[in-house]
Amino acid sequence: MTKLSQVAIAVKNIDSAKTVFETLTKVSSGEKHFVENQKVNIAMIELGETVIEILEPNGDDTPISNFLERRGGGIHHIGIKTKQFEKTIEDMRKIGVRTLGEPSIGAEGHRVIFFHPKDTFGVLIELEEEQ
Repeated sequence: MTKLSQVAIAVKNIDSAKTVFETLTKVSSGEKHFVENQKVNIAMIELGETVIEILEPNGDDTPISNFLERRGGGIHHIGIKTKQFEKTIEDMRKIGVRTLGEPSIGAEGHRVIFFHPKDTFGVLIELEEEQ
């Protein structure tokens, strides 16, 4: 089964964003944490099976800081979770969708890979392996 796992929002100030989304949802995000391989601080607000993932750059030359510089804050990517991780990657590549690198370990400790937004109608998509 495939499902929407997250909506990731890039922000300049994670604490301000946490306040807004926690007030809106009445759900605590818990402590923010650092994801080293992505150079990002994150906070997650769980809404059922879907997460609002708040992303703050941890440095001046990171993918999130570059995104904020070019576009300002807003939706950075959506996450799709599947048990058919390898097959989905293979199928997407067969229809000409490029990946951004190879699978790596994401914020929740599962394998993830990103599909190029130029091939997915302007939307950066993170595919996550469901455990």
